[in-house]
Amino acid sequence: MKTKNIILYVIVCLIIIAGIWVWDAKGFYKELQYSSRFEIFLSTHSEINTNDVKEIANQVLENIRHTVQKTEIFGNAVTIVSEEMTEEQKNKIVEEFNKKYQDSELTSENVDITYIPFTRIKDIVKHYILPGIISTLIVLIYFIIRFIKSLGWKEVILKTLLVPAVAELLLFCLIAITRIPFGRLTIAIGIGLYVATILLLTCIFENKKNKNIEE
Repeated sequence: MKTKNIILYVIVCLIIIAGIWVWDAKGFYKELQYSSRFEIFLSTHSEINTNDVKEIANQVLENIRHTVQKTEIFGNAVTIVSEEMTEEQKNKIVEEFNKKYQDSELTSENVDITYIPFTRIKDIVKHYILPGIISTLIVLIYFIIRFIKSLGWKEVILKTLLVPAVAELLLFCLIAITRIPFGRLTIAIGIGLYVATILLLTCIFENKKNKNIEE
């Protein structure tokens, strides 16, 4: 085995070990919509400018991760979602909101903070597991039909199953280590990585098959 390959395998192993340790110690850093969070619902009779509400939220929830979302088609209601929120902060938001929108009937008593627990990683990715398994089986059958005679069972089956799995595990470990928020973007990256890995394997198998035919 070449020295460069050994170094690469060692680096991959170290990243995976570090990623598993970080995941076990801290878990993944999730996007706000998947984290445990607090929500308040604000509404009025007139149309709400979300920029006004964002300005209020930025002042009151300074240094706290939060978002402001319109929740009605008529534009007269918004939801503020925040990683943390106290009763005092909620009351301040309602007070500032009422100053901006004087037709508001909101009070500290009729605006409640709703706590929403975090979404588990397995609940986020479970919708992609079955399609992933089916896709892998289809690819495996195709590779077996196309390459098994020239490359052999061991290389085709092991690489088709192990290479995408290790690539995805490496991606998840890097996400855990770097604390990139886990969410829709990371799932899209994972799907893209899987497709790229299969294309790479196809090129490798084709090149080896052609070399074997020439020899």
